[in-house]
Amino acid sequence: MILYTAVFIVVVVFLVLKYVYSYWDRHGLPNIKPEIPYGNLRILAEKKESFNVAINNLYARSTDRLVGVYLFFRPAILIRDAHLAKRIMVNDFQHFHDRGVYCNEHSDPMSANLFALPGQRWKSLRAKLTPTFTSGQLRNMLPTFLDVGKKLQQFLENFANGNQTVNMRDIVSRYALDVVASVFFGFEANCLQDPEDPFRVALLDLNNPESFLNNIRMTGVFLCPGLLKFTGISSLSPPMKKFTTEVISSHLHQRETGQVTRRDFIQMLTDLRRKAGSNAEESLSDAQCAANVFLFYAAGADTSTGAITFTLHELTHNRDAMEKLQREIDEMMERSNGEITYDNINEMKYLDLCIKETLRIYPALAVLNRECTIDYPVPDSDVVIRKGTQVIIPLLGISMNEKYFPNPELYSPERFDEATKNYDPDAYYPFGVGPRNCIAHEFTHTAPVFIWSRYKRLPASYAYDQCVLWPWLRSVRLGHSVVVNRNSDAMFVYTLALLPVALFLLLRYIYSHWERYGVPHLKPDIPYGNLRTVVEKKESFGIAINNLYHRSTDRLLGVYLFFRPAILIRDPHLAKRIMVNDFQSFHDRGVYCNEKGDPFSANLFALSGERWKNMRAKLTPTFTSGQLRNMLPTLMDVGSKLLERMNTVADEKAVVDMRDIASRFVLDTIASVFFGFEANCIHNSEDPFLKTLLQVNQSRGLVDNIRTSGVFICPGLLKLTRLTSLPPVLINFVMDIITHQIEHREKQKISRKDFIQLLIDLRRDAAGNGEKALSVEQCAANVFLFYIAGSETSTAAISFTLHELSHQPEAMAKLQQEIDEAMERNNGEITYDSINEMKYLDMCVKETLRKYPGLPILNRECTIDYPVPDSDIVIRKGTQVIIPLLSISMNEKYFPNPELYSPERFDEATKNYDPDAYYPFGVGPRNCIGLRQGVLVSKIGLVLLLSKYNFRSTIPAKVKFAAITVGLTPESGFPMRIEHRK
Repeated sequence: MILYTAVFIVVVVFLVLKYVYSYWDRHGLPNIKPEIPYGNLRILAEKKESFNVAINNLYARSTDRLVGVYLFFRPAILIRDAHLAKRIMVNDFQHFHDRGVYCNEHSDPMSANLFALPGQRWKSLRAKLTPTFTSGQLRNMLPTFLDVGKKLQQFLENFANGNQTVNMRDIVSRYALDVVASVFFGFEANCLQDPEDPFRVALLDLNNPESFLNNIRMTGVFLCPGLLKFTGISSLSPPMKKFTTEVISSHLHQRETGQVTRRDFIQMLTDLRRKAGSNAEESLSDAQCAANVFLFYAAGADTSTGAITFTLHELTHNRDAMEKLQREIDEMMERSNGEITYDNINEMKYLDLCIKETLRIYPALAVLNRECTIDYPVPDSDVVIRKGTQVIIPLLGISMNEKYFPNPELYSPERFDEATKNYDPDAYYPFGVGPRNCIAHEFTHTAPVFIWSRYKRLPASYAYDQCVLWPWLRSVRLGHSVVVNRNSDAMFVYTLALLPVALFLLLRYIYSHWERYGVPHLKPDIPYGNLRTVVEKKESFGIAINNLYHRSTDRLLGVYLFFRPAILIRDPHLAKRIMVNDFQSFHDRGVYCNEKGDPFSANLFALSGERWKNMRAKLTPTFTSGQLRNMLPTLMDVGSKLLERMNTVADEKAVVDMRDIASRFVLDTIASVFFGFEANCIHNSEDPFLKTLLQVNQSRGLVDNIRTSGVFICPGLLKLTRLTSLPPVLINFVMDIITHQIEHREKQKISRKDFIQLLIDLRRDAAGNGEKALSVEQCAANVFLFYIAGSETSTAAISFTLHELSHQPEAMAKLQQEIDEAMERNNGEITYDSINEMKYLDMCVKETLRKYPGLPILNRECTIDYPVPDSDIVIRKGTQVIIPLLSISMNEKYFPNPELYSPERFDEATKNYDPDAYYPFGVGPRNCIGLRQGVLVSKIGLVLLLSKYNFRSTIPAKVKFAAITVGLTPESGFPMRIEHRK
């Protein structure tokens, strides 16, 4: 039941996302096509771009005044028209006076700051705080700025004399923190001199992008306010909230009792509280003071750091501008006898132009947001933005638009010169504009004076990354006008808020599955289960599963394949018993199979129960020794083409990838034996058969990952979404080939010694006996299965054997001697019997399949409750069972010295392994039906190659595996040097 609940939730989420991503289409608003599940932010999810740059890119992809976009799974409206954006923030402010972010004054007072408060509460607080940022108050704060600024100059002296290169962003950020500590928190920090200053350490932890809880909090604040309210999680971590509250409360108390008086923000708050007296409505509580002090840290520190460092960066690449600004500063300092005053800073026009230009190219917050509070008909449009709707203003995109700022990539302070103004003033609002602009925006002009008054060249490189997520949007259509609104039913909002909470709690329930059943298990990571390394693309699925094997010593243990609980069998004897003796309890695989809706999925690997049994009985005769013997001439024909290619390679004495060559040989073999036609992959890289299959195999898109996950982890997902197990282009390609071959042969009475002919014979015999014959779709499905199973297994067996032998010349020479002797006895011919007589060849292939099994894991599904022998554990019906084949075969308990490639361990005379732990193709009734065919192809390939050539590897013996495949694939192939044998 748990499994199907998990499947149901996943499917529901997927269908909801599909519905969400049709949102703007359904409501007739121009929009940018989304990608599930990224919306329009795939490059952000892939960490290729920051949120700001991603939004700017969306701005460039449309020409409409406003456009619908998707911020992950959330619809939003992007305002592209700079004049409309300004009108929204200024003229029509009464329609957009809120931000719509998380704010909970009662349970989470730290969230009730000036940025987040809505309506009248914001208006009242803004009125109280505005006097603290008047010119007079800023003038009073200047001595504090100057004290920290002098420390900055002294600090820079340490580097200027040594002509060192330093990270100015780090230095300026520490300067800004010292200013913030002094001006807003009311105490002296020492971040400039001490990187481990407690104030800096505490705030760095807050900004840690790797912190899971910090990301959850940020998402709750901006994306889903109801989430934090429902879960009771605060907007700040408890240590950060405690730190800020204690510091502010302590300093407020000191100021109010007259112990300390300073010209800083804390003093202004103290004066406001004293003035209000006992009037609670006019006063500010300790919590309100702490919340807003912290807001000004968050807003001020990054803004000032960015403005200063980006200005420095641009000026170091613009010497004329740098010198012009330095002359202005020098002249100002000379007029003021070396002193910096509030008035002379304001008199420095070029400094002002430089900072304005910096804030244009690098706005402090590159995305602004507003929430509609009264229905708003968009001027000159039939669009109506309804109450509750969020709008996004892409500040960076607007400020880099040549329509508003000619030659926008050029850093040109002169564009803001009133005498030669060269920009659109209505498109410039780096701190927002209107009543809800940044209250403390005049906070960034002092530090450059300290730096540029004394230092010339500070080359540096900077990165700017700031991510913000915005609340949910909905819309409906009324008549011919587009109306964007928030559902008036509050339950809808809370349902949306509860959905991620419910999903999270469900995942926690799923990930307690083995704990509830008392099965030893590995602790999962939500939402990865035990496959985090697969998601992070550090390991392949097969390697990840086998690494889980080494994290326990139990016979069996519970693991989580993403959302799906499974049991990992560590004991090879128990694994063999499950596959052989107790097969009746594990006769299915539990993978996706849909005969009616997706016939290609109904192959021998996936079929269950009686349907599998019937299909196995029909196909088994096609892999008898007699049938394989009949296929040998076809295999040898392909082998002759392989030798032609190898002769050319050996003559050129080039280094070639033997995995690639082996793969082409196997593909030509499969085309001939299974698909019934002659391909030419060995000689022609553009062969359609090779090209089509490689194209599909190399595809790693989202839909391909969904298909793979759906087949093995969540079979119900493909059925409900109606995605096929294979890409349609591949299904059509295979169907065309098989249909043509069957119809052509049956009509023309043509017969060949290959798999297609065997299927035709089965169809004919069934029709003659009045039985149901195999359909063309069934034939095609199983032909493709044998391509999948055979191509990787044979390619791997050949190339890994060559790789190991190239590092063991003695073993290679021994095998070559055996091959020479066999061919001499048969007059240079390779026969079915001679291959089976080559004992050392058989040992080599067996050892290769031990170290590099074709599929590193095996799976079964429990079909009847199974009490595990010598245990009190019962494996329940429907449970997926995983057998980590690679780890078992590399366990020295069963294979001594497992890292050593030693074919002799399989010598019957000196057997040195546990036979009950060796089953590279599975074992029992559901083992690989084509194992003998796969081994035969591998042996023929090795005999042909080693009979004529020597192989010298150019890479180390230890193989590094690729992280994007299920099977074992070398990361860089097997480059080897080929030599003719003498």
